[in-house]
Amino acid sequence: MRAARVERAYPAHMGLVPEIGRDGAVRVAARLPGDAAADPSTLRSHNLGIVMRMLRDRGTLSRKDIEHATGMVPASVTNLLADLSSRGLVRDLRAGSGETRGRGRPRVMVELVPDRCLALAVRIERTRVTGELHSSTGHLLDSSSRRVELGWGQPGDVAHAIAALVARAEGIAADHAGVLLAAVVTVPGPVGHDNRVADSADFGWGHLQLVDLIRAAGASRSLPIEVVNDANAAALAEYASLTLPRPDVMLYLEGGSGVGGGVIADGRILMGARGFGGELGHVTVDWRGRMCRCGSNGCLEAYIGPEGLLASARLTELAESIGRDAAMDEFRARLDRGEKRVVDVALRAGDILGAGVRSIYDVVNPSAIVLGGYLAGMRRWLEPGIQLQLAPRTERLAPLTIESGRLGRRAGLAGAARHGLLAFFDDPTMVPPVRREGASAEGA
Repeated sequence: MRAARVERAYPAHMGLVPEIGRDGAVRVAARLPGDAAADPSTLRSHNLGIVMRMLRDRGTLSRKDIEHATGMVPASVTNLLADLSSRGLVRDLRAGSGETRGRGRPRVMVELVPDRCLALAVRIERTRVTGELHSSTGHLLDSSSRRVELGWGQPGDVAHAIAALVARAEGIAADHAGVLLAAVVTVPGPVGHDNRVADSADFGWGHLQLVDLIRAAGASRSLPIEVVNDANAAALAEYASLTLPRPDVMLYLEGGSGVGGGVIADGRILMGARGFGGELGHVTVDWRGRMCRCGSNGCLEAYIGPEGLLASARLTELAESIGRDAAMDEFRARLDRGEKRVVDVALRAGDILGAGVRSIYDVVNPSAIVLGGYLAGMRRWLEPGIQLQLAPRTERLAPLTIESGRLGRRAGLAGAARHGLLAFFDDPTMVPPVRREGASAEGA
């Protein structure tokens, strides 16, 4: 039997082991080479994960497609698909009668079962909490919202609203004979690996143990619940929306209430040692410059965040009278009309953004940048400055592509669901087998 060839898209999965912490959150821990030899069950789980990720990213495939992409022999692919089928994760499709192979047998295609494994994604806003139930194939099965009241620095009834969304998702999963594998809550601001919201300038939260509050409000203790930064989650979704082959390292910068961002490496959020990585909006571009709301001077957000752009365009008074969001709409309208002052501000923002990205480029060496939020609408004016600032690097090292985000406001929820399902795609054996007729896969 030939050894399975690991795809270039998944090098980060080598030596990664899903673990469930005391708080119920699923994390993937790195096992150093030599810690333990791979036993047959570990190797099988790894190969099952390869097949599942291929089907997730490429859609319906034939068994021959899987054999050619992985280098596995037909018998191995058949056995792996039989295992996945017994867990209700994949199913066979017969091609049309016009397509035949061998002695007239219809070609057998394989696809993921769309509603077997589910993840709940939750977004917290000032007046409401929204939950979306996503399948492992990326389908949206349900969306629901709960109104909340947030006092500055207080979580209010957020935890009870999220617990209600979890209960709703569990009911829908049961109706679909599915398994709810995770709930992932997105918040603005840095979040530690212990699920503690370290500092949210939008809500005034600091060192908040949100998961404990959600469980105290009635959420199941057996369900893994994780809290992640909203821009990090959006970065993962935008990465997944890119055409194959996707970049090994991607930067995401999003303009919203501030400037958020994320780094995606090998299909995962690069969170750093304690979970606070990816805060690209707080990269310093002038250490003696404008004061940022984070308390530092000269952050990228201080210049290309909404307040910074409006101040440079002399629209601060307008924002005070009609609100920041409406003033940003006016900023974009003037930009589209080509008003010189606003165009100059946008071009200057591109230079500043390029200076910030230049520092990041030297550290993580990305091959793609995706702009989201209002930055996507400004890409035409931002890109020249970014490319000019990066030219000394990219001309000598490697080119860098710049794209606009494709998912808009839904990116954070879609990315949260994808993040919640990562452990499952690492090791599909976490889903138990089901009893059903015809569960065994047919031979190729």
